[in-house]
Amino acid sequence: MPTARAIITGALTFGINRLSPGESLDADTALVCLDALNHIADELNGGKAFLFREILTASSAITGASAALGTAWPSLVPGDEIIGATVQYTGGMDVPLDPMTMAQYAVIAIKTTASLPRFFAHDGLATVYFYPAATGQTVTLRTRQVVSDFADLDTEYSMPKGYKAALSALLAEKMAPTMLGSLPPAVAAGAQKARNQLAQQSVNPAIIGGDKTRGNILTGFR
Repeated sequence: MPTARAIITGALTFGINRLSPGESLDADTALVCLDALNHIADELNGGKAFLFREILTASSAITGASAALGTAWPSLVPGDEIIGATVQYTGGMDVPLDPMTMAQYAVIAIKTTASLPRFFAHDGLATVYFYPAATGQTVTLRTRQVVSDFADLDTEYSMPKGYKAALSALLAEKMAPTMLGSLPPAVAAGAQKARNQLAQQSVNPAIIGGDKTRGNILTGFR
């Protein structure tokens, strides 16, 4: 599985020709490149271009009209995109919750009505609202998993084929102005090709569901 060291070595060797095959990676350079690599990961996450897996995350029991990402769902972080939700009824049956906008939730006259939730609204950051308010139910959210920071140079990360080369190309583009004094056209072209490849892997191919409604399949690493 790829490591940050392997991605950095690829960028400096094949991207901007600053490292000869077999040459050891300088410690100071490695740390600068690691910081740059994490900037790249953040940029791609922000652009929703680095998301290649959907995950299901169950909450602790929720009581009330709202719950928070990072609390009720400890592994999720504020800003994660919610693309679906189910609530567990008595007997273990999961029932889909219908999404509503914050504008729709805002005009509900009595938001504290408590029963089995039927709708959810996400404020775009950490808070998920329910209507009716939950009364001890487990809510499972379907989200797109994003990439975390590279913790160090040698931790191995699981990712689809092609991501190691693509990240090396993007890192070469990021480091070229500093290490070469300019951005060569070939390096810029390689980075753009990498972005296109990552975007293609992030596309949701539309399918026709059994109920004649359009659905999506998505094949994310943390």
